[in-house]
Amino acid sequence: MAVASVDNIKNSSTVASINVIRYIDGLGQLVVDHIRDGFEPYMASFMFKLGSFECRSRDQQMREEISRVYSRFLTECVRNPHSRHNRRGKPILIGCQDWPVWKRHKEDRLIALPWEGVHWGAILLVPPRSRLKVGVKDHFETVKRNAYVLPGQPLSRIHIEHVSYRPEYATEYVFKSLKRGRCSIDDILILPLSESERPDY
Repeated sequence: MAVASVDNIKNSSTVASINVIRYIDGLGQLVVDHIRDGFEPYMASFMFKLGSFECRSRDQQMREEISRVYSRFLTECVRNPHSRHNRRGKPILIGCQDWPVWKRHKEDRLIALPWEGVHWGAILLVPPRSRLKVGVKDHFETVKRNAYVLPGQPLSRIHIEHVSYRPEYATEYVFKSLKRGRCSIDDILILPLSESERPDY
């Protein structure tokens, strides 16, 4: 399923019979197409403190936190992001739930990574014309870290890595939980929201 736009991907999610492998291939093609247009690809991991979640849906709270991070990054990255002129010049984030990777300890015990529980992986595409004064990794993890990871909120850390080769493989890795059936196409988070979806950015 070759796709050329985020809206095509979103529309595809409403087709109940869609093949998940083809959908992931479509996401990979979207990433490749944007790289050809000058966008820089990154893998982002969002880790959460499980004890900080409220009683309501944990999944919804994680989606809200990632959307908050995106909203802040959007204004850092693009001047007047809601102007018609910048319609195709916004960063794109496509995210999916992930689960902890269990590793075998040297004493033959299975241990989880420090962020026990569900976290999120994402592909972040940064437009060629950006207001950022530093690299994307330094922006998130050092310079503006305190603007994204807020005291008292569930988000505990954002990890960013540049995708230097085979972006379709990186995309398949990010969406491995979808491929394995641990989540569905309806669980995918795609930002920016369309005009009909967003309340107000």
